[in-house]
Amino acid sequence: MRISTVAVCLLVGCSGGDLSLPDSPDPVTLRIVSGDGQRADAGDLLAQPLVVQVLDSDANPVPDAHVEFGFLGEVLGAAIDPALVTTDEEGRAEAFVRLGSETGEHMIIARVAGTASPDLSARFSVVAVSSGGGGGKKDDKGRGHNGGHDDDD
Repeated sequence: MRISTVAVCLLVGCSGGDLSLPDSPDPVTLRIVSGDGQRADAGDLLAQPLVVQVLDSDANPVPDAHVEFGFLGEVLGAAIDPALVTTDEEGRAEAFVRLGSETGEHMIIARVAGTASPDLSARFSVVAVSSGGGGGKKDDKGRGHNGGHDDDD
């Protein structure tokens, strides 16, 4: 009888609202990791993906958050793949961008899905240039690369 009484007391003592499991962290910040400021020929893919990171209030990564990428306004011929991304264990999400057919600056917004908080969005600026107009990869001094050939040839 003594064991049954102890078991019942343990069960009753642990029931109710006393037991709390850790909640998934709430995202509070979305920051750009890489990909901002790229240039490429109009209609081409950017050399690097756009990458953001979602963080909680303690600056820890938030996995499994949904991040949407989209152009600000209508951009003919442009595409983002994927447009909806789930963050990885490091709280990161990335998307690949094909620039529109018109030259000029394109703005891309990344935001945590289902929220309107400005802290949960980030704005990328990329530039579409005319073919041969300085797009593509650049070295650390800002010089363009022409398929592995010297630009001075």
